Amino acid sequence: MHAVIETTDSGFSEYWNKLYANDPVQNPLYMQGGRGHFGGHEKQSHFTDRSFLVMAADEPVFGCSLTMHVDDKGRNCMGYFGLEASTHVNRSSIVEPSNNFRPEAIRLLQQHIYQLIDEIQPHSLEYLDPVSCGIMSPVTQVLLQKGGVPVVEKAQVIDLSLSQRALYRNVAKSCRGLVEWGRRNLEIEVVTEPQFEKREETQGTQWQSSAAANSTNPARLAYEKLINEGNGFLVQGRYKGKLVSSSLFVHTDRTCNYVFGDVLPGSPDRPVLHALIWEAMVHSKKRNCSQFNLGRSPVSADSETPGLNSKLIAECFGGEAHARLKVTLGGR
Repeated sequence: MHAVIETTDSGFSEYWNKLYANDPVQNPLYMQGGRGHFGGHEKQSHFTDRSFLVMAADEPVFGCSLTMHVDDKGRNCMGYFGLEASTHVNRSSIVEPSNNFRPEAIRLLQQHIYQLIDEIQPHSLEYLDPVSCGIMSPVTQVLLQKGGVPVVEKAQVIDLSLSQRALYRNVAKSCRGLVEWGRRNLEIEVVTEPQFEKREETQGTQWQSSAAANSTNPARLAYEKLINEGNGFLVQGRYKGKLVSSSLFVHTDRTCNYVFGDVLPGSPDRPVLHALIWEAMVHSKKRNCSQFNLGRSPVSADSETPGLNSKLIAECFGGEAHARLKVTLGGR
C-alpha cells in the first residue's frame, strides 16, 4: 500500500530522517526536510513548506523538498527556501534486477507533483535532480513534459576512504603546486562551531559570496545554522595578516559538500582557493566523512578577481564526475 504524507502529518520527521539516512547523495542543506535549517526562522515565514514523502507501508521511498512563496511582483514561485526543490530516494527501496523503484511509488510521486503545480500555478519552478543511483527522477519527466528547460551539470565527488597519501596522489600535478604554495604562504584556519559563534558575537562573519552575503537570504541563515549545529565549517586564508579567501563547507556524518569559495580584494597574484579546498578535504576525512562533493559550480563566475586568479577546476582534485540536472519551468 503506497501513500503520500506531508509535513503536517504524524511521523513525517521520523520518516524523513529514515529516508535521508538511506539517500546516496545526502545533501546537508536538505537534511531535515526544511523544518530544521530553514523553516524555523522568522525570515523564512513567507515560505510555505510543501515537502512530502511517498510511502510504501511504513517505508519511505521518495522525498521531495519543496516550498512555495510569493515574490515581490506577486507571482507564485516554487523551489526550496531560496534554493532549488529537490528529490531524495531510499536506495534500499530499489527493486532488483530492474534497478528502479516500484511503479506505484513512481506514479504517486508524479501525480502529487502534477497536483501541486495545478494547485499553485507557479510563475516559475526550479528543481535539482540529483540523479540518485544513476536514475533520472520521475519529477524531471513531469517537468520536461510541461516544457521545463534542463541544464546538465556535473558534480565532482571524491572518495575520502582513500588514505591521505592516495588522495594527494590523485590531485593533478599542476594543482599540487598551487596547494603547496598556499600552504607555505597563507595562514589557513578551519572555523568550526565554537570559533564561528564567537566571531558572530564579536565581529560578525565575513560572508563574501553573493549567495550568502545578504543577512536575510534564506540560504545564508541555513548555512549559519548548519555551522552552529556542527554540520558546517569555513576555511579561511590570510595573506600577510589580511583575510584574502573564504570557503564554506557543509556536511553530514557521511558526506561533505563545497558550497562556495571567494577570493577577496587584496589577494596575492596567485590562485588561493586550492589550498583551502585541500585543507577542507583533510578536515572532512578527519571527521570520518567518506565522500567529498566539490559541488556543481565550484567557483562562481565572479568569485575570483579578474586577471589575478585562474579559474578553479574541480577535476584537478581527482574523484569521479556525477551528473546532476537542473530543470527550470516557466519564469521567462
